[in-house]
Amino acid sequence: MSAVLRGTGLRHSFGATPVLDGVDVHVASGEVVAVMGPSGSGKSTLLHLLAGLLRPDAGTVELAGERIDHLSDRARSQIRLTRLGFVFQFGDLVPELTVVENVELPLRLTGTRPGPARSRALAMLDRLGVVDQAERRLSAVSGGQAQRAAVARALVHRPAVVLADEPTGSLDTVTGELVLEALVGAARDQGTAVVLVTHELRVASYASRDVQLRDGRVVGVPLAATRS
Repeated sequence: MSAVLRGTGLRHSFGATPVLDGVDVHVASGEVVAVMGPSGSGKSTLLHLLAGLLRPDAGTVELAGERIDHLSDRARSQIRLTRLGFVFQFGDLVPELTVVENVELPLRLTGTRPGPARSRALAMLDRLGVVDQAERRLSAVSGGQAQRAAVARALVHRPAVVLADEPTGSLDTVTGELVLEALVGAARDQGTAVVLVTHELRVASYASRDVQLRDGRVVGVPLAATRS
């Protein structure tokens, strides 16, 4: 199975502090990979390198066979807008917009006309079970509803890869499972690859396999190897 996203030999430091030390990671279309490890292991830094938010000190990042780590800031921003989706711990939706306006935002920014953008956004919200919240502002919806809207926004433009950083960290167990089922199920239905950063085994159980990080290096046997 060929990788749609691949990081090879990734190294990164913040000042004199090394964070990643030669990490290799890859994910194929339709696959869900959990990146696990304790706080400070380099999980979020790895995600930022894969997203092109940071440049590695050494190593390469490829998306669909194209190297992206050496591209200009503008080119990497365009890739994030058109080919990647993001879900963060607190959603990072725009509070001044309604739920549906948040979801259609990636489409509008890439030139989709208002009518089709609204239709696609509503269809994705319906798929995730929160279309009844579409016209509400974020202050009027629950944390779980907002996070499902964040998943809808991440998926609505049919990205090649979704990068999720502790997407259930601020949610209770039941709501977190709804968000994970929505994220993983919808992404797999679209053939989107998912990189899921977490330190929780419960969250990692939704993944196809795991990458274990400790002190900036890949260590141990993936937990998926022990799962039935």
